[in-house]
Amino acid sequence: AWAHFGRLDVLVNNAGGQFPMRALDISPKGWKAVVDTNLNGTWNMMHAAARRWRDTQTPGSIVNIVATFQRGMPGVAHTCAARAGVTYLSKTVAVEWAPDKVRVNCVAPGAIESTGFKQYSPEAVQSFARTNPMMRVGDVQDIAHAVIYLSAPSGKFITGELLTVD
Repeated sequence: AWAHFGRLDVLVNNAGGQFPMRALDISPKGWKAVVDTNLNGTWNMMHAAARRWRDTQTPGSIVNIVATFQRGMPGVAHTCAARAGVTYLSKTVAVEWAPDKVRVNCVAPGAIESTGFKQYSPEAVQSFARTNPMMRVGDVQDIAHAVIYLSAPSGKFITGELLTVD
C-alpha cells in the first residue's frame, strides 16, 4: 500500500478462516491453522501498519473484524478463541499505541448473509436468523457502515472498543 499509494490510513483485518466442527473433533493441526490465521495473521498486519505509522509519525486506524464470541460459538471453538484473543489484543495495543496516534477497534458481526454462508448446512443457515432479537440476518453493508464509522473522523475519539453489530 505504501509503495503503490504512498500511504495507508486505515487497516481493516477481515481475513480469517474456520471450519464448522465440534470442539472435541478438532485436530491439533486444525486448531493451529485457525488460530494462526485469525490471531497471528491479524497481529502481523496490525504490527506492520502500526510500526510504519509510528516511524513516519502519521496517524492510523485499525479495525479488526472478529465475531460475536461473547455468548460462545458452538461448532467453531477455534475461531471463538482466536477472535476473543484478537479483541483483547486490540484493547491492549489501543492503549499502548494511542500516544503514537494509532487507534485500534473491533467490529463483531452477528449473523451476516455473506459468501461464508456456503460453509454451513441449510439447516444451520435457517437458524442464523434466530440468533438476534430482530429475528433476521444482517448484510455486508451493516458491517461496512460500522467499519466506516470507526475508521472515519466520526470515530476519532474511539479506541480499544468492540462494536457488536447484531
